[in-house]
Amino acid sequence: MILITTYAFWLLFGVALLLSELFIPGLIAGFFGIGALVVGTLTLIGVVESLPVQLLVFVVVSLASLFILRKQCHRWLRGAEVDRSAADLENAGFIGARVEVLTDFVQGVGKVELNGAQWEAECDAPLKVGDIAWVVEHKSITLILSPTKP
Repeated sequence: MILITTYAFWLLFGVALLLSELFIPGLIAGFFGIGALVVGTLTLIGVVESLPVQLLVFVVVSLASLFILRKQCHRWLRGAEVDRSAADLENAGFIGARVEVLTDFVQGVGKVELNGAQWEAECDAPLKVGDIAWVVEHKSITLILSPTKP
């Protein structure tokens, strides 16, 4: 039977944990894999020798990397922008765009046409069918209008 050295165990355990993250993603096993790789490396170069110290280093490094790096990794994987719809509307150039009123505005709410699509809209001024207005703001998928060009 081949005996595995302590540093080799930690290195193989770390690689196994990192690979397990590919099959069962959750951004947890990878951080413990980092801890195992750090312990394996420190054991290989002779900084850490006893098993209790190895376990302590493993726990400390794993938990530290988990709490410090997890939020950053989520940001990398998911993206930093929370409300993409709001940014997409601004980036599409809707603010300042000219719209045609499709329905009379009742209590400040009506429908307009912008780029061939019908939109819900709000305006403080009374607007009638066929009037022209301009987009000054948006709330989700509702356009906020002004009867005068901004």
